[in-house]
Amino acid sequence: MKKTMPAPTRPPRPLLLQQLAALAACGATALAATAQTAPPPPSRAASGTIRIENPQDKATLATRIDEAIQRAKARNAAPTPPGTRRRAEPLPSVEVRIPSERPRMPAKAEAPPPAPPRPAVQDPGASRRYIQTRAAELAAAAPPAPPPPPADPRTVRWDHASGDKGPQAWGSLHPDFAACSQGTRQSPIHITAQDVAVGPADPLPFGHQFFGGTVWNTGHGLELEVEGASILPLRGAPWRLVRLQFRHPAEERVHLQNYPMATELVYQGPNGQMAVVSVPMQLGSPNAFITRIWTHMPLDAQDRVRLPQPVLSVGELLPQDRRYYQYAGSLSAPPCTEGVLRIVMKAPVSIGLEQLRLLQRVSPPNARPVQATNGRLVREAQ
Repeated sequence: MKKTMPAPTRPPRPLLLQQLAALAACGATALAATAQTAPPPPSRAASGTIRIENPQDKATLATRIDEAIQRAKARNAAPTPPGTRRRAEPLPSVEVRIPSERPRMPAKAEAPPPAPPRPAVQDPGASRRYIQTRAAELAAAAPPAPPPPPADPRTVRWDHASGDKGPQAWGSLHPDFAACSQGTRQSPIHITAQDVAVGPADPLPFGHQFFGGTVWNTGHGLELEVEGASILPLRGAPWRLVRLQFRHPAEERVHLQNYPMATELVYQGPNGQMAVVSVPMQLGSPNAFITRIWTHMPLDAQDRVRLPQPVLSVGELLPQDRRYYQYAGSLSAPPCTEGVLRIVMKAPVSIGLEQLRLLQRVSPPNARPVQATNGRLVREAQ
């Protein structure tokens, strides 16, 4: 009796499908793990093994899995002759390389730890002293502030007294007054025999034009602002009379002689140059020229009184003797401008005592002290 060998057992179809499904799940897991990195291109082994190392092999893996599933289905569907044993084909293997460590993201900059809380101030006075000390240190280290711009020289206060605004301090009151202390040709001077050179000089042909003006109490003295034409031909050009100034005492001293008063005629040349003609006055009979001005004398500082008509003439003021001294000097009040032609008449004219006293009541003494001659030549005109 012939024995029949039992057919070899094979795994049921559901089990084979489960193995394929597990293989597919393994491939999907490998793809998900390798998609987060960028390894080098895949390499194929001789056994058909696929090493998944970058996301670009996704399509290749899916295709191989699909092909394996289709071949398995085809084999299971084909009939097997009785008595034969189906040879199991090796399933394609998939080798998955998972990086041991994922690339680290750049670390975020850590915020600095919070500063520890400051202890409470135990001594408020110490904090105040520290602030004051620190403020003093900063103030000492800071550059000094620039000096303020100088004031308008016309608003600077000065006087003829002996205080900090007097003649000895004029040069420091304003930069424009520097010549008052630094100049070398300042006025007035003391005219002495050793400084005088006698010689011919041009006569002074004062005209007889009548003029008027406004009497002004400047606070420093009494002045007459001239209105009208009064011309003095001087050095070949016409010079115009611009104002009269009344000084007490007289500023220039002549051979040790001091006069109680002087009238100064201030002329301006065609190019702006200045000339001052000083007429010394000594006590005697009343002066008619002064009377016409004193009639309209202002009594308060900065007060002005205008003469009603032009009733003044220089010829009425001057002495009969027209000889004079001449030297290069300056204005005798701030800004003490130099380059002024100074002319001092040799012969004085008279002034009444009451006329002098009235001037002294209205105006303070306004004569600048005599200045150094510094070798200047004084010409005595004959």
